[in-house]
Amino acid sequence: MKISVITCSIRPAGLEITQKSLRLQTFKDYEWLVELNCTGIHDLNKAYNRALRRAKGECVVSLQDYIYVRPDYLQRVWEEYQASPDTFLTFPVGKVDNLNYLPPAKWDWRAHQNTPGMTSDCWEIDSAAAPLKALKEIGGFDEALDGTWSSDNVNVGCRAELAGYKFKNIWDNPAIAYDHDAHIPHPFRETFSGALNTKRMAMFKGGMKLPPLH
Repeated sequence: MKISVITCSIRPAGLEITQKSLRLQTFKDYEWLVELNCTGIHDLNKAYNRALRRAKGECVVSLQDYIYVRPDYLQRVWEEYQASPDTFLTFPVGKVDNLNYLPPAKWDWRAHQNTPGMTSDCWEIDSAAAPLKALKEIGGFDEALDGTWSSDNVNVGCRAELAGYKFKNIWDNPAIAYDHDAHIPHPFRETFSGALNTKRMAMFKGGMKLPPLH
């Protein structure tokens, strides 16, 4: 297996859109792993780690729900991964207000060709990729941060950088996502503990490590 696509979701209705775009992929050597949570238990990082333990692909692709990618999206991911197998990749996402994905999309910083060199704190997992062995080596996602539905992109990036991995923004492999936060009531939401995340990253920079994920 070359690629494992992981989608951790609290909105099952949004999975259909992601599934449709995956079915159209020209690249076929992949699996799609879904972790669905509608219970009110905030365990996004545990969900990612459960999926990583199940993953069989050499490269892990993280895609959110309500996201649409081009038919050559996974092919481009695989090509970039092969060219830089020690690199954490992220891809632009444009947000739209219409479920038919009509323009205009509101693009983030990743869509600009002249984006300066990317640092670990810019790795975003709504549309991203990383080596499975790297994610397992650094201990996966930090479950100490569970308690909200926010994931710890920056935390993962910090630990990956400390382990010697690189980061790259692939500006010309975009995705389009429905801006669900603006239009759909969140099933549950709490404030992400930025202070705890900062404290945890300081501990990692001081030498603390998570055990490898098995």
